[in-house]
Amino acid sequence: MRSSVQWLSLIVLTVALVTALDAVHVPAALLLGPMLASIVFAVSGSNIRLPRGFTIGAQAILGCLIAQAIDAQLMAIIGAHWMILVGFSLATLVLAAALGWWITRAGWLPGTVAIWGLSPGAASSMVLLADDFGADRRVVALMQYSRIALVALAAILVAKSIGHPSLPPPHEMSNAATSQWLTLPPAVSLFATTALAAMGVALSIFLRKAALALFIPAFAGAALQAAGWIHLSTPPLLAALAFGAVGMYVGLSFNREMLIHSLSALPKMFVAVVTMIVLCGLLSLAFCKLLPGADPLTAYLALSPGGIDAAVIIATSTNVSLPLILASQFVRLLIVIAGAPALAKWLARRMEHRHP
Repeated sequence: MRSSVQWLSLIVLTVALVTALDAVHVPAALLLGPMLASIVFAVSGSNIRLPRGFTIGAQAILGCLIAQAIDAQLMAIIGAHWMILVGFSLATLVLAAALGWWITRAGWLPGTVAIWGLSPGAASSMVLLADDFGADRRVVALMQYSRIALVALAAILVAKSIGHPSLPPPHEMSNAATSQWLTLPPAVSLFATTALAAMGVALSIFLRKAALALFIPAFAGAALQAAGWIHLSTPPLLAALAFGAVGMYVGLSFNREMLIHSLSALPKMFVAVVTMIVLCGLLSLAFCKLLPGADPLTAYLALSPGGIDAAVIIATSTNVSLPLILASQFVRLLIVIAGAPALAKWLARRMEHRHP
């Protein structure tokens, strides 16, 4: 088929899959739908590919989404408990690094895939950063998105076991962008968001470091919004397009051989992800004891390795402290974004020394 026909068919299939996944309350439908649709096309012999520039733009939008989570209440909690939040965030990152190093040393997964696949941040950000730093984005994507599903399931089991009300299907927040598609934020906020994203894209292209497209909006935007100088607000449609671009970029890079290899590695990925969830669960017991007023489910969601979106999705459905969960997840996300590249490089060097 001609490229234009293939793209049109891919878009139609993507919309159908996103709608179907949302109907059955699957988290991260806006990412999984495009990725699954693109995998179908890629393994069927399609020759279309999403230009790299689209993913650079998507990284910039994701950086703005991370930064706009900052508000006065969040900053107050971080200011009051910053030592505990930073300490447990670093502990989680160390756990992910140690587990990733062990998995890599055992030969379960290639290269630095385990570090990126286990890094407890926003899944879409970790996939793009993994690609920028030489890890196989396809395997990382499978690990990240299977972890989201497992964390959601574990949270439901934890909630029921400790007597919290039953959780309704976690679809409202996970696919918030699917509602009010054409809603635009105030002009000043839209301008600030667009300018920040454009700055990230421009500097990443000029300096030839794609990861800057994510780092600059995330860190600079968080600092500026925390200082009260700007207010960021990303239009829902733009956020949905960014998620879709990440999903298509990953999905179209598959082929039949790579898909078979990735699926054959799923049992090992599953063991790695479950181990990470259990370790974070044990860490949350100490978090609950050290932080006054934190109930067990709040502590679990604050340290859950599913990322900030999955934690918020579940938290909005239960009687827990959402600001505390957001503060913990946000602090950890910034630490992971800043520290995961260095950890991945260190792990790669260690493996090279062991197997020259």
